[in-house]
Amino acid sequence: MFRNLNKLSAETGSGIVGFVLVAPLVVALFIAIGQISMLVADKSVLNSAAVIGARTASAADASNADGRSAVLRVLNSRGSGFQPEKILVTQTRIQGLTYISVSVSRKVSIPFLDREIVLTGRARAIDESDL
Repeated sequence: MFRNLNKLSAETGSGIVGFVLVAPLVVALFIAIGQISMLVADKSVLNSAAVIGARTASAADASNADGRSAVLRVLNSRGSGFQPEKILVTQTRIQGLTYISVSVSRKVSIPFLDREIVLTGRARAIDESDL
């Protein structure tokens, strides 16, 4: 009977040691998931801004400047700190149709990895004045 008590008392700190070993991995995993979710959200905003900019610029009575201002309105709705690095609105003619292409890029820093990447949203729409 005394042997069992001695055996149990020898393992009393093993739960704390296991927690100390596993806790940093769990915290790092949660930070990585948070960083990835913020990158996905930023990419989604850039894609939405590009689509809205392309559709606005492709309207029959609109110009490329209208598409650019539509992109800026979408990005400003995200907050004043969400500034694009580059907005490019171009027109190309392919097989008799004019396409409006919008590309929006933004540098994003990843503090966990101490790196910066460039996210880009792209969209294309047919100019309605050709239809």
